[in-house]
Amino acid sequence: MIITLSRKQNGSILRWIFLCIFWNNNFHSVTAFTSLRSPQLFTTTRTIRDYSTIVANALPKIEDWEILDNGRVVGTIFDHPTLPNGDTITTSPITRPGSAAPRKTVTTISGSKYQLGTPVTANAGLQKGDVSLAELQKRARVAFDLTGDIVGENGRKYLLAGKPSQSTSGKSMIFKAYMCDDDELPTGSALTIKISKNWEAIEREAENYARITKAGFLRGQFVELLDYLPDAAVYSKRFKNQSALVMERGAIDLKRYISVNGQLEGRRLRDAAAAAAQCIQAIHSSKLVWTDMKTENFVVDASGLVKGIDLESAMAVKGNPVDYSPEGTPPEFATAFLAGEGPEFILEYSYDIWSFGMLLYELAVGRGYFDGKKPVQIIKSLRDGLDIDLSAIEDPKLKSLIDRCLTIEPSKRPNIYEVLLHPFFLTTGLGPLSFGK
Repeated sequence: MIITLSRKQNGSILRWIFLCIFWNNNFHSVTAFTSLRSPQLFTTTRTIRDYSTIVANALPKIEDWEILDNGRVVGTIFDHPTLPNGDTITTSPITRPGSAAPRKTVTTISGSKYQLGTPVTANAGLQKGDVSLAELQKRARVAFDLTGDIVGENGRKYLLAGKPSQSTSGKSMIFKAYMCDDDELPTGSALTIKISKNWEAIEREAENYARITKAGFLRGQFVELLDYLPDAAVYSKRFKNQSALVMERGAIDLKRYISVNGQLEGRRLRDAAAAAAQCIQAIHSSKLVWTDMKTENFVVDASGLVKGIDLESAMAVKGNPVDYSPEGTPPEFATAFLAGEGPEFILEYSYDIWSFGMLLYELAVGRGYFDGKKPVQIIKSLRDGLDIDLSAIEDPKLKSLIDRCLTIEPSKRPNIYEVLLHPFFLTTGLGPLSFGK
């Protein structure tokens, strides 16, 4: 939950690593960039449904399938151990796309197996030349669950699909979408489009992405911002006076993954924690404070990488917050907020360090520290000198790191560089690079 302020009120295969040691803002910083594939960690999604467990030796069957340009199979699933029959799935890329054929078994790069049934081209395909354009567009609406709405400008068009969800801030609607070709047919992989009447927040988020990602080695692990649309209503009046962002699409958000699979352990916990720390490092190196760091604002992509999202609340250090999430807010802000001074609160980097400590707790325990509590209860607890109970944390090094991040006195919390050099990270890897299982 996020509340707006008003001034009026191993499973992992290492793909690559690049280590950069640099001097910035009077700090020595060690940053390692990794690409990891972790099929054991990230197995449950609604967009990338790629499971490694096959029940009773019966392979899930995919009907009305087609092979996408990126090697993934999209189609209708049957006989899956956890998904309902008739659900639409998109797998991870398969190992040999050219061998796909009816009644053949295909294997994804993460090891999952599927039996292929009848391909989509045999009945409801989108093959040009066989039928009229109107019929192709009709089939596309069904196959891709298109809404009929198009957003874009200057020739760049995106087809919206499915039912939208609300952003964690409550200010925006989140759609699945596809780029469309000259015939207004979907093309390429699924994308995410964030549309909002709060054009100032959308503009600020676009600027924040540009500010962070231009830092090169310091860009962290964020989803890629693909397009910024100041006017989302060029092709659809439904979105009059609204703006939009087009972004890389994640498979599942981190909070949902934890709620389904339980807490993270060992290398998986460290990988996710390191990715989150990299994101903070990128933000702080850009002289911004995130103010909204929580598990809902991280997604897992198809390769298993944890990536940050939602930068609309990131503000300049020494500036003032525009909103806040109770579960991640530090005690000093809670005190100011309840005193009616929330909008004038001065942001420091220590704000995000507290949030990071709360995120680490949730990753390790499998639930948020304040889960089940109302926002007002959380804020009052923080103001009244909450004594954080870390007895559920078994790893002594992790407990030490969380304890330091959740220090009541802001000036005594570690900065992000000290976090990356904490024994929890150093004894099991190098910065964000994890060793062991």
